[in-house]
Amino acid sequence: MTHQSLKCHKAAILLGGHSSRMGGQPKFLLKDGKGQSYLKKQIKALEKVDRIYLSAADAAQLALIQNVCKDKDCYGLIDVVKDCGPLGGLYTVLQQLRNEDEWIFVTACDVPELTESMVGSLIQGSADAYEQGYDCMVYQDSRGRIHPLCGLYRRSLLPVIQQMLRYKDYKMLHLLIRSRCLIVSSAKMGIPDTCFVNINTPEAYERWKNTSLNMPKEQKILCICGIKNSGKTTYIEKLLKEIKSHGKSAAVIKHDGHDFEGDRPGTDTYRYHQAGAAATAIFSKNRYMINADEEIDLQQLINGFSDADVILVEGMKQSELPKIEIVREKISRTLSCCGKNLIAVVTDCEADFDGIEKWPLEDCSRCLNYLLQGGLRC
Repeated sequence: MTHQSLKCHKAAILLGGHSSRMGGQPKFLLKDGKGQSYLKKQIKALEKVDRIYLSAADAAQLALIQNVCKDKDCYGLIDVVKDCGPLGGLYTVLQQLRNEDEWIFVTACDVPELTESMVGSLIQGSADAYEQGYDCMVYQDSRGRIHPLCGLYRRSLLPVIQQMLRYKDYKMLHLLIRSRCLIVSSAKMGIPDTCFVNINTPEAYERWKNTSLNMPKEQKILCICGIKNSGKTTYIEKLLKEIKSHGKSAAVIKHDGHDFEGDRPGTDTYRYHQAGAAATAIFSKNRYMINADEEIDLQQLINGFSDADVILVEGMKQSELPKIEIVREKISRTLSCCGKNLIAVVTDCEADFDGIEKWPLEDCSRCLNYLLQGGLRC
């Protein structure tokens, strides 16, 4: 099974039951502080998929969403098993899959901060997950909370769900326990916990509506990997110029696998450091620089560039972040990255790289499209 042969062209949004905790008000019609409904926000995050299913409790629910979905091909489904919560909705949508190797991305209508990156990061790892025999992939946030309704699922789960329905066990977490489930760290993918906000009560809705006006923008994070002298710096330079020409901002984080001198001899800050300062800083009206002798992880650095549209990381080939590897024929013809979340090989080689997509070395347009046009195609 190659990366290309795996299928994930479908997604499903579970519209939920009777919204009793919301006083009967359908959650999928609620709006954020900017006037956009839950459902429209989610459909936008899923705009790269070919087909979106909307799993409803009854025909009355489907009738309510006709105007919301008129600009996107959405297919309404009525739950075949009633009053079983999300498990019943999942059972309904999995029956739309024809093959065991096909995945579907499933979320609930009360997860309004869903992003394209959340979907794409899971799909990028789905080939390896299939090869290892997993039936589903879901996120775990930095607090350790697992999110079953933001994940990929396969048709192979249908017998397990049928048995759970028969015994009236409707808990999604029990499904994960009874199946081969791959738990994916959202923090390692650069996805903040705020993306998993879940709205179930009027109080939670009011809090979210007020904060949604100031939610941080979605960033694209990409590691540029390759062995020494493969051309990483040159490629990043070209990419930065293209990103800027498209009116977007970019930050670059370089990982040094050994150590480095953070200042140059002769400057005042260098002398302060040599005299024993644990950290130094210099700033002016337009820029600043901090040099500190302390351990820091990549996520802390990423958090420091919250205003950037794109963050490029040079190195970190063993990380779980999305990455590309540069392979230049004169230097090497083999991969040095771990295969997880390796999006493409940027190369001038004719060789095949185990079915991984190849991008031309001298043209960064494919990478630019990934960064600026929504990332991976589902």
